[in-house]
Amino acid sequence: MDSKPAVIQLIGGHALAIRARVPLASVSRFFDEAFAEIEEVAGRKISGPPFALYHSCDPSDLDVSAAMPTWSHVEGKGRVESIELAAGPAVKIEHVGKFEELGATYAVIEGWLADNERKTGGPRREVYLTMPMAPPSEQITIVIQPLEPVPAKQAAAQFERTTRQDERGAPISK
Repeated sequence: MDSKPAVIQLIGGHALAIRARVPLASVSRFFDEAFAEIEEVAGRKISGPPFALYHSCDPSDLDVSAAMPTWSHVEGKGRVESIELAAGPAVKIEHVGKFEELGATYAVIEGWLADNERKTGGPRREVYLTMPMAPPSEQITIVIQPLEPVPAKQAAAQFERTTRQDERGAPISK
């Protein structure tokens, strides 16, 4: 079961990553190899769970980064690059279940973006909270879509639409 979309504030930070173009059928093997290579370069400086950055999502030619956050800047080596993670608003959903079922979670995010008149502001992330050997039905993946900041005028209009109340606390709609 997936959680509901929630708006969060990403704090940014440092990570080590390997970026590649791979077909969808090869992405698991790419992640296994890339995460092992990143761990070797990072040593004990890894600060959180592994994640993927999806720069484009064409199934025949994914542009994807396998990444791991670090406590501070760590020099890259070979294919492993040091990257900066941007701060800013994002929408997230916790997906519990098989990776093959993530399409439904992506559809919820796309619907949320349309309903809330928001635009994407960077590559989508999948944060992997469970070990790969966990039963597929128990896999926990946090899907995070960075957002473009809302212009002040639009934010004020959205705030007014959702927060105006009468003297009894009932919502007032225009």
